[in-house]
Amino acid sequence: MSNGAGDWVEQLAKEFGCELVKLPVNRGFAAAVNAGIAAGRSRYVTVLNDDVELDRHWLERTVAFLEIHTDVSFCCGKIFQADGVVLDDAGDALSLGGSAWRLGFGRKDTGEFDLPRVIWAASGTATLFRRSVFEQVGHEVGHEVGKEVGMFDENFFAYLEDMDFSLRAARAGLPGFYLPQATCRHRGSATLGGANSAPTFRLLTRNQLLLLVKHYPGSLLARLGPRIAWAQFLWALLAIRKKRFAAYLGGVAGFLRLLPRAVRQRGTFRPDQRHAFLARLKQSEREIYADVCAPDRTERDTFWKLYFGLFPPRGKADASASAGLDHLPAGETQKPM
Repeated sequence: MSNGAGDWVEQLAKEFGCELVKLPVNRGFAAAVNAGIAAGRSRYVTVLNDDVELDRHWLERTVAFLEIHTDVSFCCGKIFQADGVVLDDAGDALSLGGSAWRLGFGRKDTGEFDLPRVIWAASGTATLFRRSVFEQVGHEVGHEVGKEVGMFDENFFAYLEDMDFSLRAARAGLPGFYLPQATCRHRGSATLGGANSAPTFRLLTRNQLLLLVKHYPGSLLARLGPRIAWAQFLWALLAIRKKRFAAYLGGVAGFLRLLPRAVRQRGTFRPDQRHAFLARLKQSEREIYADVCAPDRTERDTFWKLYFGLFPPRGKADASASAGLDHLPAGETQKPM
């Protein structure tokens, strides 16, 4: 998939005998993924960042898992940072205040995330999907009918488009799974210049606001208003601290331009969907709290420290059952090659 890249991509594709789908200009990660999905014909689709190096058994293990577990819609594994020692992502989570977090991020792999579990959020970094999931999500949830029905929302361009897709999938009853035996390495934000770059701040600011509008029921927005406002205030302070306030304002402006379309994409929420969504959010926030407050963290994330300082979660994160995993070798979570 060439998203406005140079001729070197075409040469690389020829070298490895790959079919190349070319976009003349960079239309964003979501648009590139959609174009790649539309061009393919296989039963499974791998969504993969261009700064990821897969372990040689990643595809074998994720495909084998989905072949056996036909009720699972997507599968992602344990993602390390470039050094292969520090974790980058062991499952995505979303707080009640609407802020996303990659579980395990910045921690050494001590075995805490070695348990396979059901998840509700797919990571766009490296995930294997059933092709059928892209045909179901839009129709089930009432996503805006058009060329990208059931696909990634191209309005996100990059960042949090995977969370947006996952929330639609969750409402449609399409579960995912975290398989720690499938590992890879991720450089992280290599395409847009780093996690603290102006484009990254602008897109994250805009897209987290879009998530709130598209997926939080009106009654929940009112109920969680103080948490959401606090999270947004802390995000603005972080932008100022990182000297990215102009990018933050650009993200807010971008959100306002897309707000009418996001409102049209909301759909309706049945009472059981509202209750289920709130229960998932509470569990997800407890997982974030347990992760960011883990004893092995040498440095606490300031954003979460202040967020949970005002809104500490109630209860403990529930351990997910690993039913139906008899075909997996016990204790064989591996470091990336």
